[in-house]
Amino acid sequence: MNWIEKFKKNTRDKSRDDFYKHLLTLGINASLAERGVIEEKLLNPWHRRSLGVIQINSDSMISYINIIKRDRSKDTPPRWWYYFAIPSKTSDNKNDYLEVKSKRIKSFPILGKVKSIKWDFNINGESLAREFTNDSEINSLSMGLGDIKVQSLHEKFSGYSIELEFKGRRTKQTMLNINHWNTINKIAKLLTQTK
Repeated sequence: MNWIEKFKKNTRDKSRDDFYKHLLTLGINASLAERGVIEEKLLNPWHRRSLGVIQINSDSMISYINIIKRDRSKDTPPRWWYYFAIPSKTSDNKNDYLEVKSKRIKSFPILGKVKSIKWDFNINGESLAREFTNDSEINSLSMGLGDIKVQSLHEKFSGYSIELEFKGRRTKQTMLNINHWNTINKIAKLLTQTK
């Protein structure tokens, strides 16, 4: 291995590897997909890049997780998004697009503690947002881990995605516990039951 390859290996972002290993510690049967698979394109705009896909082999409605990163720039820190993909038959009509996202209400702007969650939604997401509002586990998931956005997908992938952007200190960023995983699966089930 030459020094360039060694440098690339040592400096590449290992968020996908770390998250995969963490899922295994939770007892979730998962595997790392080969790089360059079509699933890496899920919700990956030109100004971000996929770090790769984790295939979920456990009995779960989630088939894979695509980890997307926006690199640091002069004015902004790096950001990571974790997209949990739920295959399902959805309408091809763009008017049926569903979106619900959490808004973390803090006791004091920016630095305060999260005191509650408000759910923003489009017209098709109103009933789902109501269910989320009344579910303490789903609210706790967003309060504890970060922003959540769910949406229906209609073009290259038929189904839904649950987007999770972890907030807080980077070292604790990917620390799901089994209750978090079960709550993400609960959201997946609610999404597939949405009409």
